[in-house]
Amino acid sequence: MSIVHLGNMFAPDIVNLRQFYATAFGQDICRFIGTAIHALWPGAKGDVVLGIGYCTPYLEHYVAEAAPVCVCMPAEQGAAYWPMQKDNLVFLGHESELPFRENSINRILLVHSFENVEQLSWMMEEMWRVLTPGGRVLAVVPNRAGFWCRSSRTPFGYGRPFSLAQLKDVMSNHQFTHTNSSSALFMPPVRIRFLWRVAQRLERIGRMICPFIGGVLLVEAEKQIYASIKQPAVARAGYATAVRSNPVMGMES
Repeated sequence: MSIVHLGNMFAPDIVNLRQFYATAFGQDICRFIGTAIHALWPGAKGDVVLGIGYCTPYLEHYVAEAAPVCVCMPAEQGAAYWPMQKDNLVFLGHESELPFRENSINRILLVHSFENVEQLSWMMEEMWRVLTPGGRVLAVVPNRAGFWCRSSRTPFGYGRPFSLAQLKDVMSNHQFTHTNSSSALFMPPVRIRFLWRVAQRLERIGRMICPFIGGVLLVEAEKQIYASIKQPAVARAGYATAVRSNPVMGMES
């Protein structure tokens, strides 16, 4: 798989991503990750959905239910027309300069993005800007504790893998509240057809026994706007005056 250089990282380009997902192996991976995504987001009708990275194989479900969908593919990765036989929903852009108004997007799906972006903090800030209050982001990221981040035979073997704790920290540090997590790809990253015949059974067993050791982690977080609890300046001044005029109010218990 050929790669492109992103700062001090490497990531697959658009040609290799499309070729990978066109293979039987890539379609199997797409099916299992797609099932995990749909378990967290079973529907999005009426919501504006933005995909960042290479997430078109996972957005077919939402396009089919007529949800407003668009996809930002990073300039370093390259972009491709999608969906075929329909109006194009893909644009080439930068994750830290999204061409949307504030509070205009309901959901953001990140695939082959979170681990590859050069300036993660900038992307997080930009997602916060465009998401509506209560809007949600779902990141699909290589698991640091899994086998898939150690294999360069798939796109999940590039970029920075994360642990669940690290993903939660990144979300909370950028004013997102963690709401849900899951995992997928409990099979090892091998192309042995016999093993993939039992992969679905292993996925079910893995989610029950060791839910967060799959090859990829799925972490959902919500943009929440908290009301300020700071006392207004006028009220503080009034309170201070009342304490001075009545010493009993200022006594410690």
